[in-house]
Formats: sequence, C-alpha cells, structure tokens
Amino acid sequence: MDDGKKKIIIYFFYLIVLMLIVSSAILIWPVYRKYQKRKSNVSELREQAALKTAECVKLNKEVYGLEHKPAIVEKVAREKFGLCQEGESVMRYKEQPKPENK
Repeated sequence: MDDGKKKIIIYFFYLIVLMLIVSSAILIWPVYRKYQKRKSNVSELREQAALKTAECVKLNKEVYGLEHKPAIVEKVAREKFGLCQEGESVMRYKEQPKPENK
C-alpha cells in the first residue's frame, strides 16, 4: 500500500473512533442528568429523614417524661389545660390587638 491509502485508512479509523465517542456521549448524557437529579433527590430525602429523626427523638423524650415524671405532667396540665392545685387561681390575660400600620 502506498502512503496515501495508509493515511486515508488512518483518518477513516480516527473518524470512526470520534463518531463512537460522540455517539456514546450523546447516549450517556440523558442518563447522567437523570442520575444527578436522583442524587439530588436522595440528598434532600436524607435531610428530611434527619429532621424527622430529630423530631421523633424529641417526641419520645416528651412521652417518656409524661409517663415517668410527675413534674412534667403538672407543667403540661397547667400550661395547656389551665388547671391548678387547690387554693390556687388561674389568671388569664387577653392579648391586646396589635395596631395596624397605615
């Protein structure tokens, strides 16, 4: 073979390799974008799970306190239900309406 034909074959080979690379990139790009979106979604869900776990721990502590500590039960009865012990009286104040800015 002469040098001209060898160069043409080499250029043709490079062209085929380049076309394979470009077509691979075109086929992989949508899948990669989908992967990135799901990765972001997983990150958000992990953050939400961490917040829910912290809230669950807090609520479990409250439940434990209500089941085992009379002082906490008394505090809740006073604050939420307005109850009092004998000889005490509950005083409630009405909030004054906030003035509207004009």
